[in-house]
Amino acid sequence: MSRFEFYNNDGLRIDGRRSNELKNFESSITTTSNFANFSRNTSTNTTYLQMGQNKVLVTINGPKEPTNRTKIDSNKATLSTNINISKFSKVNRNTNKSNLPDKQTLEWEYEITQLFSTIVVLETYPKSTISINVTVLQQDGGVLSAIINCITIALINNSIQIYDIITAVSIGIVDQKHFLLDLNHLEEQFLSSGTIATVGGGDQVSLLRIRDKFPLDLIEEFMQVGLQGCSVLKEIITKQVKDMNLNKLVEIQ
Repeated sequence: MSRFEFYNNDGLRIDGRRSNELKNFESSITTTSNFANFSRNTSTNTTYLQMGQNKVLVTINGPKEPTNRTKIDSNKATLSTNINISKFSKVNRNTNKSNLPDKQTLEWEYEITQLFSTIVVLETYPKSTISINVTVLQQDGGVLSAIINCITIALINNSIQIYDIITAVSIGIVDQKHFLLDLNHLEEQFLSSGTIATVGGGDQVSLLRIRDKFPLDLIEEFMQVGLQGCSVLKEIITKQVKDMNLNKLVEIQ
């Protein structure tokens, strides 16, 4: 597709953003009781993230003693991830009639577990398990990055020790000279795209997931666009986490 199909005459995308602009990003701490029909976890501390029209809930269960004694690691905690994609969350409704996760969801669970196992200070919680429970309420492109960002905030909100903040964003390739940051649903459907996650908003790439094939000579610019987006997200997440925890202190007082 021509790049002009993704912009109007003013260079604005269908949702009013420019090519290098992130979606609106809002996070909060809420109670699971507000989402009792959607969240699988009974914890009262749930992190909610809206990234554009992506809406994600994350609860952290643990650290706690594992029910399965064979999973005990005497030196560190064991991390696991469970992702529940609500059937009504997609623009095109899922034709899968079963409640079992699909292949993509299973891949995401594995990748997220591996990703955050390097960031959480697991040695602080020996002989325990930490479960990351994700519920996707609504999708609008770049949902994997929204999940990763919400998990980062949830870990901090639940006082789980981490080495640094992980931020993630999606990138789309229009042509050799034009890239879009933080894709919406329509852009993700028509463009070659991928997701990048970095540690601390810097140049250390912790995850790179490519959805489609594209020429290798575009990878450098692709990465640069993603790194810039992750850097901005780090500042946004840092500020919002500080604001949320200040509000918690005010409520306690």
